[in-house]
Amino acid sequence: MIKKDFSFPILTIKTDKGLAFFDKAAKTAIAKKSGWVFVFLLPILAAVTVYFVLTSIYLTLTNPNVSVVIRQIGPAINLPWPGLNPYFPIVYGWIALFVALIVHEFAHGIQARVSGVPVKFVGLAFLIVLPLAAFVELDEEEQEKLGKTSFKKFAKTISAGTGTNIITSVIALFFLLLIISSLTPVTNGLLITQLPANGPAYKVGVMPGDILLAVNSVKVVTQDDLQKVLNPIYIPGNNLTLTVLRNSTQLNYTVTLATNPSNSSEGFIGITDLSLKQVTANYLSAITHFSYRDLALYLVIPTLPNVATSIPFSDQLHSYYVSNTFLGKNYFVLADLLYWIWLINFSLGIFNALPLYPLDGGFVFKFGLKKVLGKRIGEKKVNIIVYSVSILLVFLIGFMLVAPYIL
Repeated sequence: MIKKDFSFPILTIKTDKGLAFFDKAAKTAIAKKSGWVFVFLLPILAAVTVYFVLTSIYLTLTNPNVSVVIRQIGPAINLPWPGLNPYFPIVYGWIALFVALIVHEFAHGIQARVSGVPVKFVGLAFLIVLPLAAFVELDEEEQEKLGKTSFKKFAKTISAGTGTNIITSVIALFFLLLIISSLTPVTNGLLITQLPANGPAYKVGVMPGDILLAVNSVKVVTQDDLQKVLNPIYIPGNNLTLTVLRNSTQLNYTVTLATNPSNSSEGFIGITDLSLKQVTANYLSAITHFSYRDLALYLVIPTLPNVATSIPFSDQLHSYYVSNTFLGKNYFVLADLLYWIWLINFSLGIFNALPLYPLDGGFVFKFGLKKVLGKRIGEKKVNIIVYSVSILLVFLIGFMLVAPYIL
């Protein structure tokens, strides 16, 4: 049976087909034992999210450049729909969004069956034609009884969606890093990313996208290699021979060093470069540092301007690598998909963990307070606490979003 309901602007479509899946999944050992993992993750994820929000606000207030960058990106970055958000790719973005929504709601349904709450329908909600949410409709009476009689089972059911989103994101990130670890540059060298039009290298014909292989016949793979070659001879007026690779063709250019605008005793070649080998090394090593600054690399959207050169599978860089697996040169297709599955699941997971009613974290927070403090202070005061926390979080998130445009 399929039911449709349209109440402008929301369209919901739900069905009772396939509900046997939840009963079968609920009987598995992993479903029965994973509930406590989800409950344990919820407050940790909520704390992480609050930390992100406060850190973003702090950086905005203390560093004017942050506001400048955010204003350049534009407010559309905050829209959750690929296509309307210009930085979310339509194909990868929609696939990842559907994965996140389905994983989230199916997890709720499975844990509900573990707790004995019947699942009545599964469905999708649309904002006109834009997918807004996937959902499972539980028996409300049974769910309410569960909240009153067993907070533990209720918390497992509600926190399952958030927890499963995070687990899905970690799995996607793991396989993404596995792909990155299989990459090797098409050739070892320094990718030239920018050249000022008045620079010596540009004037002799060197182009962005060329790979610098050698200077005066000495191979260069890293910036340190280049520095060692240039140090003794980096003097205005000296001639250098640059060997570059362009479209599989090796070319040599003779460059006469100009005077460095910031130091007249130094030469100026006029190239901005990066080590292809170092880009993959940096991306892989960030996860081992456990610092906010390093881990933030995995939250950097590869379609944003001026960041693509730090992401090996970005549109700007992916053609300079090849995977030593069966993926070969087409590795970036799977890498992009895994990245968006990671990012959207992670974002949805940590947002829903907030103790902001009626998000998942808000539900657990509310019923948890009722269980602990309800008899002492009464339900009315519990609600005041819950709604006060929710209002505070809404204010902080709202301020985080608008601050760059008003400061």
